[in-house]
Amino acid sequence: MSTYEDIWYAARSTRIIYMPPKLLETFGESRVEYLVVSEEMDHPGSLVLRTGVVTAQRPRIITPAYFTQKLTENFGEDARRYLEEVVSREESARFLEYGLRFSKEAHQEERVSGNPLEVAEQAAADAQDNWERLRGILVGPDDAWEVSLMHFLAQMVRKSLPFHARDIARKGLFQLDGGTPKAVLQEIQQDFQECRNLEDAQRLGEKLRRYGLFSRFEDQFCSLYTRMKTHG
Repeated sequence: MSTYEDIWYAARSTRIIYMPPKLLETFGESRVEYLVVSEEMDHPGSLVLRTGVVTAQRPRIITPAYFTQKLTENFGEDARRYLEEVVSREESARFLEYGLRFSKEAHQEERVSGNPLEVAEQAAADAQDNWERLRGILVGPDDAWEVSLMHFLAQMVRKSLPFHARDIARKGLFQLDGGTPKAVLQEIQQDFQECRNLEDAQRLGEKLRRYGLFSRFEDQFCSLYTRMKTHG
């Protein structure tokens, strides 16, 4: 397992060659294309080009207990540890009030020869010709390219965050009820209403535990589970 210093160094070594001017969507899904250019450690001039898409679901107000688990879904351990460090800093505290869930889709790899910066800069020039696409171009270490990708995504979140917070606040979704955002409570109540069978109830119970809200809804859940148990 990589040390914290290894992960930190990988992030610091990442060079974002092109950051898309377009922000992540506040109330819709965003598809972020990426190209990570890496030079193979033992073969100077031999490059690995990794391309793919990261899907950023619409921001959801969630509890801190649920935040890190869902945000790093399908990423490796090093990427998860890096993001935990990023979002735990004071400057990112507001980010804990809602989350962008990234699910890394299958990526492709291609090997070419050349200078990593030159290849990345050429790709960045191509990306600028279609600036409405959400596409990031970066150069990062071959053995920690996921950390580089997560570093890029974290920068996109930081750039989009003030606009997301403003849009969400306008709808009153940040307001707290007993320490829990109203949007979360509305979501849980909707889950209760849509529960149709025992399997739905079990999934809801698991969600309540992940959110750290089981005790708050324990009586309501007990009534629901009893009903589902009785009627199948």
